[in-house]
Amino acid sequence: MKGARGVLVSGLFIWISAVLQQSMSHRLGVLSATPDFLLITLSCLCMYASRAGGAVIGFLTGLMAGAITGANLTQFILSRSVTGFLDAWTKAFGLDLNFVSAAINAFIVTVTAQLILMFFAPPSGIVAFLGATILSATVNGVLAVPVHALLKRMLGPQVA
Repeated sequence: MKGARGVLVSGLFIWISAVLQQSMSHRLGVLSATPDFLLITLSCLCMYASRAGGAVIGFLTGLMAGAITGANLTQFILSRSVTGFLDAWTKAFGLDLNFVSAAINAFIVTVTAQLILMFFAPPSGIVAFLGATILSATVNGVLAVPVHALLKRMLGPQVA
């Protein structure tokens, strides 16, 4: 993902996911697990980004997540930037970019980002937080499949 096309697609995906996070996330909850559209976008975009690009995408998704929740931006920006960097780094392993890897990647990204966030902003009930994180990661993994398909279609053959 390079050039103006990659920047435009990334910006569009981050903006749309922030709108969905603000307006629909709590309405789409399954067993008290709500999807995190910004983490889904982070996981799918970082599959095609460089390490620096992954950190920038993580920064922007963390900025949006912190702004939406009204929390301390530092915690969200740091957790998402580190997660984006690590996720983009996994591209060096030569994994096949298919729907199964997108779902597994979204699960791992969600768990990683939430664990990093947990250390910077410890919740009052850690066991409940971890349970909600695993449920949310499962929902994110399922929702990452159509996002990955749309992203692959929008970016064209250069990412195939």
